[in-house]
Amino acid sequence: MKPFDLVIENGTVVTATDSYSGTIAISDGKVAAIAAPGLKLPAEKTVDATGLHVLPGLWHVHCHFREPGHTYKEDFETGTRAAAAGGITFCIDMTNNTPHPTTLDTFEEKKAMVAPKAHVDYALYGGGLYPKTCSELVKAGAIGIKIFNTRHVKEVYPYITELGVLDHGILYELYEAIAETGVVGSVHHDDTEWVKRLTFRDFIDKGATSNADYMDAYEKGYMYGHGMVAGLASSLYYARLTGLRLHVLHLGVMPVGAYELLHHAKHDLGQDVTAELETAALFMNREQAEKVGPASYLWAVAPEAGWESVRNGVADFLVGEHAPHSIEDIADGWEDNFSVPLGITGAQEFIPLLLNAVNEGRLSLSDVVRFCALAPAQRFGIYPKKGALEIGSDADVTIVDLHKETVFRKEDMHSKAAMTSWEGMKAKGMPVYTIVRGGIVMDNGRILGEPGYGAFTPGIAAA
Repeated sequence: MKPFDLVIENGTVVTATDSYSGTIAISDGKVAAIAAPGLKLPAEKTVDATGLHVLPGLWHVHCHFREPGHTYKEDFETGTRAAAAGGITFCIDMTNNTPHPTTLDTFEEKKAMVAPKAHVDYALYGGGLYPKTCSELVKAGAIGIKIFNTRHVKEVYPYITELGVLDHGILYELYEAIAETGVVGSVHHDDTEWVKRLTFRDFIDKGATSNADYMDAYEKGYMYGHGMVAGLASSLYYARLTGLRLHVLHLGVMPVGAYELLHHAKHDLGQDVTAELETAALFMNREQAEKVGPASYLWAVAPEAGWESVRNGVADFLVGEHAPHSIEDIADGWEDNFSVPLGITGAQEFIPLLLNAVNEGRLSLSDVVRFCALAPAQRFGIYPKKGALEIGSDADVTIVDLHKETVFRKEDMHSKAAMTSWEGMKAKGMPVYTIVRGGIVMDNGRILGEPGYGAFTPGIAAA
């Protein structure tokens, strides 16, 4: 019998519904066999997963790797390296780049630029700005179209002014165009003029601009607040009219009214809509937010509403948004947080935070698989190629140790931002192997893979 390329033995294999003792055999980048425990299979290389849990490769669907145009903050090599260190096998990168990938030329330019740099597999959103280019973008491989229905109150990056689609007529035409392609339309919702007017009136014009003032504005639903819910309300209706497969970004950032709207749309109206919940909305308490200041743009104002959305089917994915900036970019935020870029780190910290919640009894490992592998792979049309450990699927595997503990420290981060929004926080549960198409890219914290090993995965229209 010809040896398999890699065999993972003695572990507990976890699915979205179950777990079992078993052996995973891999050849040519695919899952080749799933065998009973104890069966010794010939292999070129073996991973002993005794005491460990073997999960389908986990996804990170909300990454800002800042390339092209802003690579002093992050680039595709450092961003995907951080993801690999954090147990992530597949990333989806966002569009607020310079130039933004809203035309065929700029999308192809970005594809070519990042291809030699990725440590893990990845997909790219096309930017939703021009209805006429949407079909070209998805034919070129965009996994979906990302729309910024927002602008920053002071026109500060990362909400690039020219990417903001505030005209609802154009927004509607974008929904029509995306619906015709069949891909997902992912939207950052807002009512920008409402947010700007109220934030200036009650904070900025009064000189209340410190980081503490910003956090108060967030708690009151001004910054990332009620305007987002208002934008979502109109968007849900436009999506129903056009038949758009709507994906709602930043559910965890919004006030609880967003959960109510989505519950009605999904459970009462049967609308084709999904939503992703930021784990910062569950884990970033006010004390941590005050500690890291402008290194986080949100904190967990209503965490129980977030947990309820996980339980009642309103949240479909969990994400640890990765939106890094340089320390120099945000330094002035302690005095004027409304004038600096807003962001948070998450590529490396996301899975350990979820595993800590597993240890606390908040989630099961099957929940992690469902929210971070199976559901996104199904929604974006990549299942069963990815998202599950099945015969013939890509051999993407995240192996975790629920007993291993860590403390998040900036010194240990692979991100070019050289900091973590979770500085000093402890987590119990760590990814110990990241395996992409049968290649071990991370082994107990050591990055083994080379830049360029990660492969571009086109969306359903291109496939």
